[in-house]
Amino acid sequence: MLRWINYLRPDLKRGNFAEDEEDLIIKLHALLGNRWSLIAGRLPGRTDNEVKNYWNSHIKRKLISQGIDPN
Repeated sequence: MLRWINYLRPDLKRGNFAEDEEDLIIKLHALLGNRWSLIAGRLPGRTDNEVKNYWNSHIKRKLISQGIDPN
């Protein structure tokens, strides 16, 4: 079941996050913290795990390099 949710569903988006998705993740993270399933619920086709991984591998570093506290 988890494999279906995270990898096999036909409505999942593949590939890079769009700039508007990244902006929305930053805004929602400021409001909701690390509640990835709630954040992913606002991004059609993205899973909570995918959003969390993107936050930790891309957005967090980007904010730190800009002198912004990602927490």
